[in-house]
Amino acid sequence: MGEPEGIIAEVQAIAAQAGEIALRYFGRVSAELKHDESYVTEADKQVEEFIRRQLGARFPRDGIIGEEFDRSRAGTSDWTWAIDPIDGTTNFVAGLPHWAVCIARLRDGRSELGVTNVPVLGEMYTAARGHGALLNGRALQIPDRLPPEHEQLLAVWSTAFRHITLEFPGKVRILGSTVLKLLYTARGAYIGALTPTVHVWDVASGLPVLWEAGGEARSFDGTLYEAADMDPAHGYAVPPLVLARPGLQKRVRELFTVTR
Repeated sequence: MGEPEGIIAEVQAIAAQAGEIALRYFGRVSAELKHDESYVTEADKQVEEFIRRQLGARFPRDGIIGEEFDRSRAGTSDWTWAIDPIDGTTNFVAGLPHWAVCIARLRDGRSELGVTNVPVLGEMYTAARGHGALLNGRALQIPDRLPPEHEQLLAVWSTAFRHITLEFPGKVRILGSTVLKLLYTARGAYIGALTPTVHVWDVASGLPVLWEAGGEARSFDGTLYEAADMDPAHGYAVPPLVLARPGLQKRVRELFTVTR
């Protein structure tokens, strides 16, 4: 199972089982605050441990980074797996459906394969570079047709009002999950999305889906974003991004101004 389709099938099975583990805790678990004041639950820990075991057994030469534990497991191959066991933990704790299990495989910081399971909604997004993007087995492509301006959707993050001013004639959405911004842009639900500084595991499984569906990720200054900084000393940080198809990138960037 060295070809992307075979690896995706394996990782889908892992993500599906991980989602089942998470669902046992969904809306019925308390959270603790981490040092960065984000939430973590027993579910996050259990899911990440499970995924690490499964990936370690199937791809023993690959490195692994994840959100909750020992951030890095060195590998002897060129590949590294990035895991976000539950992206959208606040939603998860509150019993809201917008959270996801995220697994990605990177080479030299570039996300080459991504699988994202959204268990409550029954959605499985998969993509490998050069092999297309799928939602539950159906091809994804960002549509060229736009809804009327006042019905267009733009996604931002929860504290965006503290950092940007926005001039947008349509409707703004905040779902509380970074990866869902990439996925919903890839399926054409959003004309675009803005993300703050996040970590590689927050975006790694969604980036191949966005790219293969015809979208781009660019920094706020317009620089194309393609590969993550994988130096642990830099915290695996990903800069603020604009997500959109190429023809809308400039327009989306013109909708906002960074204030601080």
